[in-house]
Amino acid sequence: STYDPDDKPKSQQTPMHLLSMRPLLFWHLAACLAICSISANAWRLDNTAVRTSWGQQQQQQQHQLRVTFQLRGGADSNNQADDDVPPVVVPLIDRPRVMAKKKKALILLDAFCPYHGIFLANRAKILYGVTIIPVLSDYMKGYFTLQQPEDLDRLLSMCMPSEDEKEHWCRPLKGYELVAVVCESDSGLADAERLGILLNTTYANGFNEARRNKYMMIEQVQEAGMKVVKQRLCESVDGACNFAKELGIDSSQSDDDDVCVVVKPVRGVGSEDVFLCKDIDSVKSAFENIHGGTVFGSPKEKHQAVLVQEFAVGQEFALDVVSKNGEHKVAAVWIYDKRPANGASFVYYATKLYDGPHMEEICKYVRKSLDALDVRWGITHTEIILTADGPRLVEINCRQHNMDFIPLTMECIGYNIFDMLLAAYFGGEDPYIYPAETEGERLNWDLLPLNPLKRMNGAMIHIVNYANGTLTHLNEEALMEIQNMQSVMNMEIYPPFLHVGNKILPTVDIRTDAGWVQMVNPGREEFQKDYDRIIELMPTLFEVKNDS
Repeated sequence: STYDPDDKPKSQQTPMHLLSMRPLLFWHLAACLAICSISANAWRLDNTAVRTSWGQQQQQQQHQLRVTFQLRGGADSNNQADDDVPPVVVPLIDRPRVMAKKKKALILLDAFCPYHGIFLANRAKILYGVTIIPVLSDYMKGYFTLQQPEDLDRLLSMCMPSEDEKEHWCRPLKGYELVAVVCESDSGLADAERLGILLNTTYANGFNEARRNKYMMIEQVQEAGMKVVKQRLCESVDGACNFAKELGIDSSQSDDDDVCVVVKPVRGVGSEDVFLCKDIDSVKSAFENIHGGTVFGSPKEKHQAVLVQEFAVGQEFALDVVSKNGEHKVAAVWIYDKRPANGASFVYYATKLYDGPHMEEICKYVRKSLDALDVRWGITHTEIILTADGPRLVEINCRQHNMDFIPLTMECIGYNIFDMLLAAYFGGEDPYIYPAETEGERLNWDLLPLNPLKRMNGAMIHIVNYANGTLTHLNEEALMEIQNMQSVMNMEIYPPFLHVGNKILPTVDIRTDAGWVQMVNPGREEFQKDYDRIIELMPTLFEVKNDS
């Protein structure tokens, strides 16, 4: 191939295995994010461009749109297509231009996102000369089977091998060290653990359902001697209401905002179907909304029980960690700005980098939680709440933080979690085996701090829409004010919120955001001033005609 990965910025490079396929297949793959916070047809603005109109700018850049689809209701459907004779699964081998002197392969499951899996694939190939093997999870197999694209047989050939198919699948990889399986999607996490065991990869954590089941996760952490929230798995609405009463909930709403319980499924993402309940009626409603619904990532499984938890009062944090043989190094610590909005209890307003006085306490708690779940290798994204009585675990996710964090961490910390992961997997070898020209770009694991040192202030602001109806006016003056702020590095408003006449709905979770703003500034006061002003402007951005 004449393709040169250096012709594009690293965050935009396209892996060779996608380029080698037919264009139709490429768009099928690029379109399918198993879980991503960016909505369909998102438009990223160019800070250097001179704009006359937000709508005109969007039309001019139509050819640059990154198209993604949300898969809920696709692979989650029970209406499975009739299977004919399935195609033989084979490894799709994506070799780098310059290979390492030892043949090493990294298996990427459901790697579609340009700033997650595809970014990691290109960094592995360029920095280490590692071969990439892209594989589709069973969830994605179900999705493509339902959609019946023209390239279905080719896509299904990229699926996970079974025990019977393992020998045939591994034959083209003879001589390769299969280093690890890295999964981008939430829905493929269990498959990634199974695949690592099946292929006997060099680095793997084994299989543990508690790394995905939120009830089992808290129980296992508690068994390790750590403080956790009170919780109960309830199979009936009466059981849920009785436990809520034990936690202080009654038939009337308390005036105390801290007297409430959390009702949620044992599997889920992005605060989806997570309810904050202040009275028994709301507990009943939340239970009925979840019970019997499809378990995320398991199309044939229904929620037979609902998780009710004590509400942990305090600030919520998220920690991105890379583990190497049980040594856990924190790549970034984030503080969530979640607020009630539009009838929803937990709406993301921002995710800010943190380096405050509680750093050591929360990092220590997360390391112990990872040990409790026997996480020894790979990336994790952990959410905790710091209460007056210390940290409490919300959940651990064995995948990356689902937002475009690389520009923020590169500016504010100096490195990113994917380069850390590659250092963990490949850094133990003598450096001579890797491409000499990229030696200066590779991280040295041993020199990385246990906790990150922040050199600038950074945040991802999520644009919350309050309007409900037909869009009649876009507040371009406010958008231009945001765009021109010293702290704003990049921003994006999604097309449904750009075209007059579109029906728009209020933001109730991260999937219904109207866009985002990336902020970076070395000055804390100026950063906070711009941050507060953006949130102040949010209710003014979109004017609508009430359809009723």
